[in-house]
Amino acid sequence: MRFAWLCIVVLLAGCTESTVRTDEATVAPLPEDSYLRVADNSRVYRIDPQRSVIIVRTGREGPAARLGHDHAIASESVAGWVEVNDDPDRSRADIAFPIRELIVDKPEYRDQLQLDTTPSESDIAGTYTNMLKVIPPDVNPWITINATIAEPGTLAVAVTLSERTVNYLVPATIDSDGQRATVRGSATIRHTDFGLSPFSAVGGLLRVSDELGIRFDITAERISPSRASP
Repeated sequence: MRFAWLCIVVLLAGCTESTVRTDEATVAPLPEDSYLRVADNSRVYRIDPQRSVIIVRTGREGPAARLGHDHAIASESVAGWVEVNDDPDRSRADIAFPIRELIVDKPEYRDQLQLDTTPSESDIAGTYTNMLKVIPPDVNPWITINATIAEPGTLAVAVTLSERTVNYLVPATIDSDGQRATVRGSATIRHTDFGLSPFSAVGGLLRVSDELGIRFDITAERISPSRASP
């Protein structure tokens, strides 16, 4: 059975009804200008997509759970910016990644999540195709995330999916120096956070878990922006 598409429905469908856009965005919807002109007490970093990844795990449950698969869905196309200010309250990050480039069940990510089944190549290809049918990229091309520091070791994260934003508090490890910033952590979200019911089949004997696990490992390299005028 092909259930990974459900995770994408949950992560990417901000509303149950959407207005179709005829012009798919090709540039990440990020506030780049505000990162290119910052105060003197800030350091600015650009996210390196080759060293950054976000992985989502979908689970399965019910009496017929053995008939399905857990799945790993990942983005290796993470774009964005990180600002580290001497005042932690002014530190922030903005991240975006495109739906079309999401990866389904790459072996190394399945290994990282210790998933215990092996979906076939046709299952994986079908899951990706179904994903694009359920959430067409020309309707919701990007997932965007804004993060600020809520307290040491905790981020206040706002995830925007289509036209809906949901807020979370996320434990994270944040490190920065003169050349590089890294942000690592994990979180749990739920289908019901977005007003959606988990997919089920066989009269509910096989269903996707409400909870979805997310891991993120973000690396950003420092740049030299223009300084804002006093």
